[in-house]
Amino acid sequence: MELLFGVFRALTIVAISVAFAIPMSAYLAAIFSGKPTYLDRIFGPAERAVSWVLGGLDRHDMDWKEYAFSLILTNVILWAFSFAVLWALGMAPGLAFHTASSFMTNTDQQHYAGDAFSPLGQALVITALMFFSAATGLASAFAVIRGLKAADGKVGNFFKDVERGLVRVLLPLSVIFALILVACGVPQSFGGTLEVKAVTGAVQSIPLGPVASLEAIKMIGTNGGGYYGANSAHPYENPSPLTNVLELFFTLLIPLALPYTFGIMIGNRKQGLLLMAVMLAIFVPMSLIMACGESSNPYLPAAVQQASGYLEGKEARFSAYESAFYIATCTYVQCGAASCSVTSMMPWAVLGAMFGMMVQCAPGGIGAGLDIMLIYVLLSVFIAGLMVGRTPEFLGKKVEPAEMKLIALIIIVHPILVLTPTALTALISTAHNITLNPGARGFAEIMYEFLSASANNGSAMAGLENTTLYFNVVSGLVMLLGRYVPLVAALAVAGSLSGKRPIEATPGTLPTDNLTFAAFLLGIIIIVGAITFLPALSLGPLAEIFALR
Repeated sequence: MELLFGVFRALTIVAISVAFAIPMSAYLAAIFSGKPTYLDRIFGPAERAVSWVLGGLDRHDMDWKEYAFSLILTNVILWAFSFAVLWALGMAPGLAFHTASSFMTNTDQQHYAGDAFSPLGQALVITALMFFSAATGLASAFAVIRGLKAADGKVGNFFKDVERGLVRVLLPLSVIFALILVACGVPQSFGGTLEVKAVTGAVQSIPLGPVASLEAIKMIGTNGGGYYGANSAHPYENPSPLTNVLELFFTLLIPLALPYTFGIMIGNRKQGLLLMAVMLAIFVPMSLIMACGESSNPYLPAAVQQASGYLEGKEARFSAYESAFYIATCTYVQCGAASCSVTSMMPWAVLGAMFGMMVQCAPGGIGAGLDIMLIYVLLSVFIAGLMVGRTPEFLGKKVEPAEMKLIALIIIVHPILVLTPTALTALISTAHNITLNPGARGFAEIMYEFLSASANNGSAMAGLENTTLYFNVVSGLVMLLGRYVPLVAALAVAGSLSGKRPIEATPGTLPTDNLTFAAFLLGIIIIVGAITFLPALSLGPLAEIFALR
């Protein structure tokens, strides 16, 4: 019965998120198309002030090369500033490299305990990068959308898109959510400590700081990480069942809104709904499988099994099913937040979480998830067109070898960035005592580290000794390549298509807004994920699953 309640709660959160995502889609489509909204009187002055500070950089349309150059250059400057500040605040160079790379790429993978870092650093670097990295991902999605429907070679203006994303979306939503969190008991201060008496009678000193503001953008921007080492299992980050639900809702809101936003902007809402349906067709069943996998632990005797699921490593305020759904949401949305220990999850939940980071588009991180989904759409159009003898076209534009080379790069770079360092680390793990767990679980922990880094997710399995120079450097490089290679390549695809004039649909044109294509797209996403990662999974969570039988 507790499992049924857990499933019902999960489905309710998804339903509420979808219901609010529809009006959010219309709002996003309006502001990124430059159309007037009811909120112009509120945000217009702030946006004009930012435009004045930029000195006119946001006033002309860019082609994809200008857009990509602006994106990379701005990110490099912010990365260098963040690295310098982190190093100045006492981080070792290797850890500062990893941390700056992590938060600049919307990964937020932490090789340090969050509460061990100063409130100044949390606000000046960590929270600030959470905002900008989310705005960068959001901007890239709209550049790709414009490229798919434009015919003049222009994809928008990077600075204008970031400006809109920050002023009109991320900042107002974060302020609202932060105020709700403060009302629910989440601290928001400039430092200090709170003395709390533990159950054992010992007094514990808990550091305070700008927790609510960090927590808000952490979830809304699909960032992850946490102010405290325990992440969202800490009662000062996630105090109650209400905040638990709200965190999941705000995490899902924008990623689920973006596919329908795409449909609005191309003038085909049905297309947007089908993309959202494909995302949900992966996310919902896999999240339920993960939850059901936590119903019991076969290694324990029946007398100690609990109705609320296998609770080892889970936050006692929530059932195992709620913890599993939290992990599912944050791995399929590429938000590295966690309300329990991933290492304590049963093999089905670990497998489900890893699959979410493999596909990266169900619904994926803010902006970047839609980029990957549209790349899968173009791949599916090309394959389906060849299979049935129809012209590979999408939105009236031919998908040709030039685009397919870039699409192939985007598809293969992710498994290369995951499997290569995983194999290398597995080879040296025994000699260097890298893992704390042996066998299949230890291998899964190694693979999870690099999968999380390449997918820009940020969650981690605690059984891995990753607080070393080796992991700081290798994971940092994986995060940077896993973020910017697909982003730039997706912009290049959009730029290539943006220079083509749409052609009239013919009887030979493959329709992409029906259930048949949606099913085909779903199959392509699953098959590509299975082909590239299945052999490695058979050494990790799949081996554990078969061992349970």
